Amino acid sequence: MAKDDMEVIMYKILRYLYECMKKDIAPDLRKYGWCSDMFNVPQQYWCKVIRILVEKGLVRGFEIMSSKDGVCIQTVSPIEITYEGREFLRENSGMQKAKDFAGEAFEVMLSSVLGIVM
Repeated sequence: MAKDDMEVIMYKILRYLYECMKKDIAPDLRKYGWCSDMFNVPQQYWCKVIRILVEKGLVRGFEIMSSKDGVCIQTVSPIEITYEGREFLRENSGMQKAKDFAGEAFEVMLSSVLGIVM
């Protein structure tokens, strides 16, 4: 698994949104966007990952639009993980592998991004 694999990106986004929900913190796109504290991936790749998360009903607060350049994402508050997204994060084997891959370094970074000690 690589740091820019789709499962790793999905895991980090879902986990960030879940922690924001638990801590009653508004998600900040600068913290989990394509060029953010959590990762640096091409914008179109990130948009495709968000589209998958939306289509699977794992997150809400994003409007998916197509353009001549590819997929565009517009945010619509509130941005949040759904119950299905939480279950996917907890039970999906791909998410467990991504969690293991991300490891303790991600936990420390996530805590820093959220501005709290977890």
